[in-house]
Amino acid sequence: MPRCCAATLPQIGLLLLFAAWLLPGLVGHAPWKGGDGEHFVQLWLLQQSGASPQTLSATPPLYYWVASATAWLTSPMLYLADGARLASGLFVALALVFVARTARVLYGAETGWAAALTLLGCMGLLLRGHELNAYTAQFAAASIMLYGLASLGQERRGGWALGGGAILMLLAGGAVEAALFLLLAGLQVMRLEGYTSRAARREFAWGAGLALLGATAWLVYLATQGIPLMQAINLQRWLGNAGQRPAFYLWTLAWYAWPAWPLAAWTLYRSRRNWRTPGIVLPLGMLLILLVLYAFDADPGEEQGLILLLPISLLGASGLYTLRRGAANALLWFALMLFGFIALVLWVYWGAHDLGIPARLAARLTKLGGTDVGELRPWTLMLGIVVTLAWILFLSRVKRSPLRPMLVWTSGMTFVWALLMALFQAPLDRRLSYASVGEVLAAQVPPTECIQSHQVRSQQRLLLAYHSGRLIVPDDADCNWLLIETRHNEDVPPLAEGWVEQWAGARPGDRSDRFHLYARH
Repeated sequence: MPRCCAATLPQIGLLLLFAAWLLPGLVGHAPWKGGDGEHFVQLWLLQQSGASPQTLSATPPLYYWVASATAWLTSPMLYLADGARLASGLFVALALVFVARTARVLYGAETGWAAALTLLGCMGLLLRGHELNAYTAQFAAASIMLYGLASLGQERRGGWALGGGAILMLLAGGAVEAALFLLLAGLQVMRLEGYTSRAARREFAWGAGLALLGATAWLVYLATQGIPLMQAINLQRWLGNAGQRPAFYLWTLAWYAWPAWPLAAWTLYRSRRNWRTPGIVLPLGMLLILLVLYAFDADPGEEQGLILLLPISLLGASGLYTLRRGAANALLWFALMLFGFIALVLWVYWGAHDLGIPARLAARLTKLGGTDVGELRPWTLMLGIVVTLAWILFLSRVKRSPLRPMLVWTSGMTFVWALLMALFQAPLDRRLSYASVGEVLAAQVPPTECIQSHQVRSQQRLLLAYHSGRLIVPDDADCNWLLIETRHNEDVPPLAEGWVEQWAGARPGDRSDRFHLYARH
C-alpha cells in the first residue's frame, strides 16, 4: 500500500470514531426532561415569536440562531427538536477541531489527535454534548479563542481567531469570559517567552480591536432595542449570591473531566521545574481564571462547566506522551473492564425488556413504566449486535502507541453510549419526555379548546403544549379544561363545583409528578 494511503487509514478510523460519538442520541427522540427540555422551550418560544433579533437578544442568541438554522435546513426530514439538537453536535465538532489545532501549535503536530481524543473522552461531555445545550456555543467559541491565544505570532490567523472567538463568546453569553481571555492574551504578549515579538503584539492588537469593534456594534444595537447592559452581557450570572457554591465546579471536575484531569496532573508534575512554557502557562492560566470566575456563579450547573474541559484536555493530551507504561496499561485495562461490564449489563437489560428474561428484572422494568416489555424488536437487536461487533473489531485493530489508552477509553465510552441508544432510545424517550402525556391531552381535548393549568411548572406546561398542540395557559377562567400537577403524592387542591376528572396519569414510571385533567360541566 502507498505510504500516503497507509497514513490516511488511521485518520479515517479516528474520524469514524468521532462520528460514532457525535451522532447517536442527537436525533430520534423528543425533548427530554431537564436541560434538553429547558433549552428546547427557549427555542420554541423564540420560534413562536418569529425568532427576530429583538426577541433573541433577551437570551444569548448564538446557539438559538444556529439551532434555528439547523432545524429549518432539516425540517423536511427531522422534527424541530431533532433538527435543533444538531446545533450541539456542530458546536462540539467545532471545539474538537480547534482544540486539536491548539495542541499542534503548543505541543507539536502529533498531539492534535491526542487532544481531540482526550476531550471526547471526558465523561461530562457525553450527555451534555448530545442534548439541546446553549452552553455548547460558549464551548466552541472558547476553543477558538484558545487557538487564537496559542497562535499569536506563530500563525497568521491568531489575531483573527482571538477577535472572532471573542465576538462569538459575547453572542454566546460569555462576555466576562471573553474579557478575561483577552486580558490573559495581553499578559501573554508582554511576558511569556515566545510571544513577546512585534508580530505577536500586532496580532493581539488586531484581535483585541476586532473584538472591541464587534462588541461595541452589538451592544449599541441592543441599546437601541431597550435591552439593559447587565442583561446584554449576562452580568446577572455573576452578581447574585443566592445559589453560590464556590467549590461546585472544582468538585464536579473530579468525574466531569475524567480521565483528562489525572493526565493533566501528570503533565503539571512532570513540568514542575520548567513550567514557564506556553504549553503549560496558557491552558493552566485559562483554567485558573475560569475557576476563580466560576466561584462567583450565582447558579452553577454541569452544563456551564463544559468550557473547563478545554484547558484540562490540552494538558492531558500532552501527558499522554510521557505516561509511564504501568499507568498507561492501568487506564487501558480499566477502560476495557468498565465498559465491557456496562455493555454486559445493557445486554442483560435488553434480554429482560425484549425477551422477558430474567423474569424478575422484566417485572421491574414494567413497574418502572415499560410499555412493551416482552416484545422482541428485531431491528433493535440487529443494531445492537452491529454496534458490539464494531467495538470488538475496533479494539482488534488498535496498535501499540501513546494514544492507545485514550483510544480504548474513548472508543469504549462511545460504544456503550451507542449501544444504549441502539437498545433503549425508544424506552428512554417514553420515560424522559412528556410526549405520552401530550398525546393524552390531544386525544381528550378538542383542538379548538384551551386548557387552564394550575401548579404546572412553566417548562412542563410549554412542553405539553408543544406535544399536544393545545393552548395551555397558566390562568384563564374561560377555559373549559383544567390541568393540575401534583408532586410527591400530594392531594389535588379543592376545586369549584362543576369540574369533573377526565384523566389522571404521569409519564411512564414517574412517581413524583402526576397530572390531573378536568372538564367543566
